[in-house]
Parts: sequence; C-alpha cells; structure tokens
Amino acid sequence: MSAPCLPIQQPGAIAQAVTELRAGRLVVVPTDTVYGVAVIPEALDAMVRTLYRPRQTAPWLALPLLLDSAAEAARLARLTPSAERLMRAFWPGVVTVILPAASDFPFPLQSPRIALRVPGSEPLRRLLRAMGGYLIVGRAARSGFPSCITAAEAVGQLGELVSLILDGGPSPYGVISTVVDCVATPPAVVQRGAIPEERILAALSSTAQESCR
Repeated sequence: MSAPCLPIQQPGAIAQAVTELRAGRLVVVPTDTVYGVAVIPEALDAMVRTLYRPRQTAPWLALPLLLDSAAEAARLARLTPSAERLMRAFWPGVVTVILPAASDFPFPLQSPRIALRVPGSEPLRRLLRAMGGYLIVGRAARSGFPSCITAAEAVGQLGELVSLILDGGPSPYGVISTVVDCVATPPAVVQRGAIPEERILAALSSTAQESCR
C-alpha cells in the first residue's frame, strides 16, 4: 500500500508527520531544491537500508541535516568564518555547508563532518522546529533513480517505502543544493547545484577581503 500524500499546508499534516517521525518512520518532505526523505537519528540506518540497497551505504559526503534556523547550526557545528559568510548570504536557501560537528553533538556520528542547510520553505521549517530544530534529510530517490521534484514523483518512486509524503507542490529550484566544504582550506564547492559556483566564490572572496581589513 502506498503512503498517504497530504498537502503540507493542510491542517494536521505537520502534526501527523511529527508522529510518524518520532515513531522512527520515513517521511518525504518538500524542500526548495528537491524532495527529501526525513528521519530522526535513531532511524538513519533504516533509511539507508531502505533507499540505498543493495549498496547499503549512503551517497552523501557528510551527514545531511536540515535546520530550522542558523542558530541551530551554531549549536551543532564548529562554525568557520567562511561558513558564517555563506550562511548570511544564502540562508534560508539552497546552499549547504560542510562543517566539523560540535564536540557535544547530540548523537553518535560515523564521520566528524556534517552538512547543514536552512531551507527556504517556511512550512518545512515549522516541521523542523516541531522536531527540535533539525532532521536528517536525504535526497528522495532510490539508488540509481533521479531526484523527485514533485510529490507525485515521490509517490511513484517511494510510496511503498515510506510512511507519509508531504506535498508542497513542485520544488521551486528542481535541482540539488550547492554544497561547500568549509572544512577544507580553502573552502571548496564539492557539489554543484542551485547556486552557481561563481556566486559562492564571490561570497568566499568577500570573506577573505573582510578578514584583511
């Protein structure tokens, strides 16, 4: 049986998503880039097994977390000047920054690096706030399949694998986020996406100029 698909603005939809997530189930959520699959930390292994079999490994460079605010990034990660500049320039929005996890990060990690983004979708940020400020959110796509940019695509590809699909309409950008490794020296674009690399480099350049003043 396919998972129910609810408009994210429908009364009770976010509350139902919270219930499913807290029970350790997978929920498809709309973002400003592409649709994602959200889980709590305790359900991460289940998401990897469900979406990425038979490979059984996640495809991301660092654990992907969507946040309700930039303040949450300061709690979860060790911020760098370059990351802070990108956050001011592009959040909420479609740039992801890779950073070292904070020493008191709230759950065990296989890698010390995390990938953080505050999405532009206010309904999604409401869900993130209801879940304590963050969720693990991977791309809504089975291994080897394209990203979903509509709820209908998510139903067709993932409807039998998740517990709930939230429909936010077509993804505004329809492409993945731009990912910047702010652990590297100098910071580097490691995944091209919605924001052109030239804009990222310009923002990073302004960071360097400000630090010399």
